[in-house]
Amino acid sequence: MKKSLQFLCCLLLLCTFSCENDDNIIPQQVAEEEQPVIPINFEENFGTSVTARFLGRVVDEDNTPIAGVTIKIGTTTTTTDLFGMFSASSSEVFEKFAYLTAEKTGFIKGSRALIPSTTDVNRVEIMLLKEDVIATIASGETAMVNLSNGTEVSFSGNYMREDGSTYNGSVEVVLKHLSPENDNMEAMMPGMLFAQDESGGAVTLETYGMIAVELMGSTGEKLQLSDGSTSQITMPIPANTVNPPATIPLWHFDETLGYWVEEGEATLQGNMYVGEVSHFSFWNYDYPYPSVLLCIKLIDELGRPLAYSPLDLYSSLLNSTGTYGFTNANGEECGLVPAGEELTVTVPNPLCPGEPFTTTIGPFTTDTDITLTVPAGQNTSTIQGTFVNCSGENVTDGYIQLFINGNSEIIPVTDGTINYTITYCDDIDYSLKGVDIINNQITDIITGTLDGTEIIDLGALSSCTGFEDTDGDGVFDTFEDVNGDNNLDNDDTDDDGIPNYQDADDDGDGVNTADEDYDGDNDPTNEDSDGDGTPDYLDAEDVLVFSTEAQGVGCDPIEFNLDEIAATDGNDLHTYAFYLTEADAAAESSPLSSPFGVSIADLTSNTQQIFVVATNITSGQTAIGEVYLYWSYEDADGDGLTDCEEITGIDNPSTNLVPNGTSDPNDPNDPNPQPVATLSITSITVNEDVGTATVPVTLDVPSDVDTVVGVSTSGGTATQNLDYTTTVQTLTIPAGQVSASFTVPIIDDTDVEQAESVIVTGVITAGNLLNQPGDPLTATITIADNEVGVTFSLQSTSVAEDNGVAVVPVTLGNPSNVDTVISIATSGGTASENLDYTATVQTLTIPAGQVSGSITIPIIDDSESEGDETIIVIGNAASTNVTNQQSQATVIIVDDDISNYPTSGTISGCDDGTGFNTFDVTSMDVYFLNGNTNATISYHATTADAQNDSNPLPMLYQAQNGDIIYVRISETSGFFQISTLQCIVNPTPIAVGNLAIIECDGNADGFATFSPAQLEPDIIQAQAGLTVTYYETQADADSAVNAIPANSYTNIVVSFQTIFYRIEDPTTGCYSTGTIDLIVDSGC
Repeated sequence: MKKSLQFLCCLLLLCTFSCENDDNIIPQQVAEEEQPVIPINFEENFGTSVTARFLGRVVDEDNTPIAGVTIKIGTTTTTTDLFGMFSASSSEVFEKFAYLTAEKTGFIKGSRALIPSTTDVNRVEIMLLKEDVIATIASGETAMVNLSNGTEVSFSGNYMREDGSTYNGSVEVVLKHLSPENDNMEAMMPGMLFAQDESGGAVTLETYGMIAVELMGSTGEKLQLSDGSTSQITMPIPANTVNPPATIPLWHFDETLGYWVEEGEATLQGNMYVGEVSHFSFWNYDYPYPSVLLCIKLIDELGRPLAYSPLDLYSSLLNSTGTYGFTNANGEECGLVPAGEELTVTVPNPLCPGEPFTTTIGPFTTDTDITLTVPAGQNTSTIQGTFVNCSGENVTDGYIQLFINGNSEIIPVTDGTINYTITYCDDIDYSLKGVDIINNQITDIITGTLDGTEIIDLGALSSCTGFEDTDGDGVFDTFEDVNGDNNLDNDDTDDDGIPNYQDADDDGDGVNTADEDYDGDNDPTNEDSDGDGTPDYLDAEDVLVFSTEAQGVGCDPIEFNLDEIAATDGNDLHTYAFYLTEADAAAESSPLSSPFGVSIADLTSNTQQIFVVATNITSGQTAIGEVYLYWSYEDADGDGLTDCEEITGIDNPSTNLVPNGTSDPNDPNDPNPQPVATLSITSITVNEDVGTATVPVTLDVPSDVDTVVGVSTSGGTATQNLDYTTTVQTLTIPAGQVSASFTVPIIDDTDVEQAESVIVTGVITAGNLLNQPGDPLTATITIADNEVGVTFSLQSTSVAEDNGVAVVPVTLGNPSNVDTVISIATSGGTASENLDYTATVQTLTIPAGQVSGSITIPIIDDSESEGDETIIVIGNAASTNVTNQQSQATVIIVDDDISNYPTSGTISGCDDGTGFNTFDVTSMDVYFLNGNTNATISYHATTADAQNDSNPLPMLYQAQNGDIIYVRISETSGFFQISTLQCIVNPTPIAVGNLAIIECDGNADGFATFSPAQLEPDIIQAQAGLTVTYYETQADADSAVNAIPANSYTNIVVSFQTIFYRIEDPTTGCYSTGTIDLIVDSGC
């Protein structure tokens, strides 16, 4: 399940590792060691000493098993086999606390702590974190190392070795962030979330995240922060955290004692927790809680224990989620949980899709045992049997490897009994075998199908088959089942078509597996020449090559001990040769001899790295690495020259000083002069009337020689020779003194202006300074204006159209000591130039001491009704005493003419059969304009729309009789009038159908004379005031042209013809048309 904040204290459960490819167990090797010293008062939490059995697996961050990991449990020491498995059948631990450590070169030390069972096998999984160096920093320098997610660690530059001695040199930094959102965090983290708080009490923890930090010197030695030094650590909070506390305790993991210890506090800054630490291991941001011991037993509906079943716990405390574990052989799981909190229990089943069984329990305030029944709805089968050795005795140290659904599950066997209940949904195949660890024997492979059968009786499994080695390579066949599926035929590491158990050279590197047993213990599985976690016999690349840093000794040349580098970073399974270039290394040409000497100049400019070729002695395989060269810039007397520069007189280009011959590296006062002073030019601000600006040119401390600098003015916003006089001077600061002055004449003008600047530039021509050649020396003189400025404004006004002129007032904000000149002009508006007013351009001068003036604009009185119109007047400053550049005003011309637009009108049309007519409203434009040419017409459905000039109606508008349309008449001056337009919809006459006239064909020629008028009463019926006319075509009827006689008409089509009639209201012009059939009857 996906996790947010983890209440990982549930990881204390009895059985806490995933059932995966735990295929091979090797007999333990026990070494007696001293137990770690635990404070007596805290040890009381652990109970008495007991003996327990452990079975576990160690994997890397890719979930790949790691072989050769050293496992320590109390006084027991053992190692993992090829598949990362380990077994310890009798380890001394505490009743309520067992601590396991897992160590291998190239990985951060891992561990696990749990509450052990003394009657059942304790199952453990540990995920080791690779010692990936993400940054190399230097002693004596502050540094910041970070990860892409915002995790940061700051360093002050002070470090010490594990023995407390000071360390100087390069420092490799390993930094890992463990987020509660990572599903693997439980396996990655050390110990368990059990801690000693600052008062010495035992608490369980909820984590907001952890970091692991390791520091290593250039030769791989472990480092720590020096005493008195601190680092700031910054970690992001999980993305789905709700209401994180503003402060939270900090805890470090004690790798000796096996639990967390409170030390310090972190504060929330944005989405980061920030704290300060004085040493490095694992650090943890956690909230502590009181806890109780909870034991959960899972059974099915028949009361059978659900052994080795996954079990998840969730606590809603502070929005946290729980973690997973596995029940033991009796279906039980025990651990610490937060006291007083309701818990959610989930029992997932990877063999069944869909929602898992979930229920809530608690809260609990005391230690509690509960039993939960997991409902059916799935198939349940119990695999039963006995596991005996060749003598018929029960196996007491072994396991059943069950391969099902792509995974291997390990079922421990301690008394010969096999009793394992499994739930599933669909039929599924399985295979299994038994492994007798003590006697190195296995059973035959058993296969079958889980099909709902309640009991699957395996009978007695006998491990009479010894560990066979078909290919004689020193690896038992059963251990060559790399994927753990109980099928040896599909494991082929080198893809040569020969399964590993039949292949003498499993990895295809040309060296037989048996010959890759370099330590001579007849076990190739524990050889890993290159330390990559893959045994040599499965690794086609077995070369341990390194890339490292090396510090030289001596001065010129600087010497590097290549033999020592090979001994420190390589191993005795390889030979190592060093070369100046990568090309030489590839060709293995011109190897370097040890010691290798490099001059100072060459080391700092060219030879900053050499190359190393590692050769596997047995296989002959080679690989190329790099060695980065550096040396110490030690300055024993602190005079600014390195010791080597003083001894040799040779300059180190990486330092600021150049030696003047040789000198004593222990005498800071020797005659070799070194610069200590820095020259600078200071920026100043002066008033415009100051006369002269004085710019200080200073040294921070006296120099032992004269300092000469050329200083000049060079640009800026001020104008040369108008605001200041161009100046070039050469200044000398005598030895022992610290200052000189650069002077610039300032010109006082009468312009009102903004502050202006003059750039001053200095060039050092002589001296003994710390300033680097080419360093810019600049300063700024800021000239503040001393004139009193004024602001002007034009005042808006209105004038009657017949007034003749408009007067526009102009005012100043304050009197000026000089004349104020303003250029004023008319510039647009709604009024028309030369029709409504005369365009005007004037220059207005307001004398010194006065504050107002005005201009006039001629106004033209026309006879058009056009509404009020406007003239825009713009003034621009024409003298330099004005601080604003422009002002604007508006003159409103009030119209004195009356409009003559109609206030109402009507528009008529014929009913289209629905009670409506579609009107062309634009046909009324001419009527409403009434001869005016400076107006436009728009039509609207409401008075509001007309007033607001919004939602105009389309040209063709459908309306009913009596509807009112509102007409907006808008003049270009802005004047508008609203009139009304009434819609009249006249009735359309009704045309009847099914009309016919029959006449006899007297002469049998198909023609006759008809009188259409005889049907007029039938056509008009009750409709009054209508006329009827007749036509030969529909088009003629619609157009009312070419009417035929109403009383005497001879058909023009033989025997049968249709003619058309038009019924029309002559008053409104509304009409309809119909048809009349003319039939010539030949039978009469």
